[in-house]
Amino acid sequence: MADLTIDIEGIRSAFPGGHFPGQHPPAPNLSSAVAATPAADGVDRISALPDGLLLDVVSRLPVRDAARTAVLASRWRGLWRAAPLVLRDFDLLTPDGDRGELPEAAVGRILADHPGPFRDINLSHCSLATGERALGDWARHLAAKGVQDLIYLDNPPLYASSSRPLPSDIVRCSPLHRLPADILRCASLRRLFLATCVFPDTTSAPRGADVFPHLKEFSMLSGTMSEHNLEHILACSPELETLALIINNRTNHIRIRSQSLKCMVLWVGVAKELAVVDAPHLERLILRETGGDARPMILKIGGAPELRVLGRLNPRFHTLQIGNTIINAKTKASPSCIVPSVKILALEVNFGVSKNASKLTSFLRCFPNVETLHIVSSRDSEASGGHHVKVWQEVDPSIKCVKSHVNNIIVHEYQGEQSEFGFVKFIAKHAQKLQFFALILTEEVFASAGEVHKVNCQLRALATGSWAADECQVFLMGPKSDNTWSFAKASDLSVEDPFL
Repeated sequence: MADLTIDIEGIRSAFPGGHFPGQHPPAPNLSSAVAATPAADGVDRISALPDGLLLDVVSRLPVRDAARTAVLASRWRGLWRAAPLVLRDFDLLTPDGDRGELPEAAVGRILADHPGPFRDINLSHCSLATGERALGDWARHLAAKGVQDLIYLDNPPLYASSSRPLPSDIVRCSPLHRLPADILRCASLRRLFLATCVFPDTTSAPRGADVFPHLKEFSMLSGTMSEHNLEHILACSPELETLALIINNRTNHIRIRSQSLKCMVLWVGVAKELAVVDAPHLERLILRETGGDARPMILKIGGAPELRVLGRLNPRFHTLQIGNTIINAKTKASPSCIVPSVKILALEVNFGVSKNASKLTSFLRCFPNVETLHIVSSRDSEASGGHHVKVWQEVDPSIKCVKSHVNNIIVHEYQGEQSEFGFVKFIAKHAQKLQFFALILTEEVFASAGEVHKVNCQLRALATGSWAADECQVFLMGPKSDNTWSFAKASDLSVEDPFL
């Protein structure tokens, strides 16, 4: 297997605050917490608290400090072993963050010694390449002691080659290592996040709803997972709600069959096909940087009657198929090739390429009931060959979502080019129900007073009478200060619109 280049710190920084899903910023250690406590009358009131409260306190401490509470007083002696284990191997590193003595041995001992249950296990500094023996039967302990939340990022040894020097922010690691099969026996799991590893082979594994009966979220980042193994997870997780495949380059055919799944995220990667075959409760399908020039990804939408949020679709990189109909620039709207449930739609397009702009209108016809439309104006490497303003002058204005349903339109990465402005004029002329319209400028345009003035002149050129909507608020906005669109946010079902 060829070597794989992985930006480990980049992976960590993809999460808000640099923490993985389910991981909270490191708690203060016990000595600093005690030092920060004001002097009192010497009475030990903490030890008088109820057992349940003390167990909760212990479970929130870094694991070393939690174990040390046993020496505080006799009242604390058995609390750490009685409390649900919360283990972050980050807490086992030296104060300066250096691995120092490898943490695998300490992790192995803690998992073996603690009787469980294991509430939250976060291992992102261990390595199967060098520490598998020290970790011992870690996966078997996780299964036997009821792990609920598991994050495992295999952190392999780093090396550099004099013939292939690496940038300072990139590390090169050895081939990915396969996780122990005992991971498949962790029936108590609620949330599972795996990264930079190979998923266990499920060919001979038990199959059925009792394999992962409580699993709600599953994410695989920059790892290897076969199509068979992915289908196994879906078939064996009757409560699974969120599935995220991030930096995926190994699963060519992704077929979604799940009676419980609500959110599917495919984030940065190349797949030949993503097919929503039977997902009656799927509400959200998020795509980010998928497909490519040489091989556009086929997105098939079949059984998804509750799909509300979809994007980002890109006419250049995605081939859209609804039912048995492949959508192209000549496709006319019909009951067999529409998805009426979608309310929030995000599309990415290079307006300077006429064939992509034309295909965009065909995509819009497939989603007649969209209420919020996000358009990302892309600047890819494909030559534009002209402004193609005429595309929007020749488009049939009877696009149902534009004419009768869309309330909010946000154009991201707007530069004020004539090909973009052609789309703005089309929307102004035909969107009768529009209430909110925003142009979000690129950083480069926003930094130039002259460019901002040019865009302002464009909007002023659209006289009040040019807008089909009776009352529409129009906003010209600079780029957001935090322009990070993380897959953690994209998969958060509590966020109504993940594209904002």
